[in-house]
Amino acid sequence: MRTTLAAVAVVLAVGGCTATDEPDDDAKVAWAGELCAAAGTAALDRPPPAADPADPAAVRSAVTAYLESVTAGLTAAVDGVEALGPSPIDGGDALADRLAAAYRGLREPFDAQLAALRADPGPGVALTALAAVVPRITSLGELAVGPGSEFTRWAERAPRCAAVPTLRS
Repeated sequence: MRTTLAAVAVVLAVGGCTATDEPDDDAKVAWAGELCAAAGTAALDRPPPAADPADPAAVRSAVTAYLESVTAGLTAAVDGVEALGPSPIDGGDALADRLAAAYRGLREPFDAQLAALRADPGPGVALTALAAVVPRITSLGELAVGPGSEFTRWAERAPRCAAVPTLRS
């Protein structure tokens, strides 16, 4: 009987400690790093190709490769963000949801321009496609996280976040 009571007391003590404990700092830094790593796969820092109107075939090829690369990166970023577990950081889940939604929304016009490029062999469609998508990448600045946010506090300690400045400060 004493052994059973002692075992129940240990289970309750351990269960009580783990249920009310705040996630440790390492878990917060690791989660922030995982989010930054997922965001970094979007390949949005890749500059658009130079467009030389004198060589339409080269422009078309370069724009197609660019659109395919960024679209694949956005897909990988969405998949990575959606694969994250629950955030131990206050506001982390909301940030992850915003990031995934923004990348999904950005991917749609890239997909549309890529489809247009594949459907129309005309020389001007590549430049039109490029002009349609490049400004959208710069609009992602709205995802920047404020310098005083709880996420920033942990992201600044995560080495993987160094390459994603808008998610750090």
